[in-house]
Amino acid sequence: MNRPRACAAIIKDDMILMVCHQTDSRIYWTLPGGGVSEGESLEQAVIREVQEETGLDVKVVRLLFEEDYEYGKSYCFLTELIDERTEPTLAFLPEEESTFGTMLRSVNWHFIKDKKYDIQVSKVISTVGLKYA
Repeated sequence: MNRPRACAAIIKDDMILMVCHQTDSRIYWTLPGGGVSEGESLEQAVIREVQEETGLDVKVVRLLFEEDYEYGKSYCFLTELIDERTEPTLAFLPEEESTFGTMLRSVNWHFIKDKKYDIQVSKVISTVGLKYA
């Protein structure tokens, strides 16, 4: 199955927004995002996925990087909040749970320095040019 995926790097001050997913075998934090629907651009997909998972509205700034993943290509975009006063809220996506066996558990801001060893966050740091040694 080939399904492109789009995710968002949302940075506010010294923090990055991440969502927590749970499967039968593990719990993990990742950047908000998901699969690209048929007929949808990568940019449209990342905006929709962020809204669905976090309740936040974002605009795409630029593509940061692309990488291979289990089902094809994953594209990570630098995005900006449209309204910085809005707080993220946890969303529940039953279609995701039934299709991929994952459940969205929480959404939180994390200090970038505390997540600098995360694979996705480390790529965001290097492509955006942030200094968190």
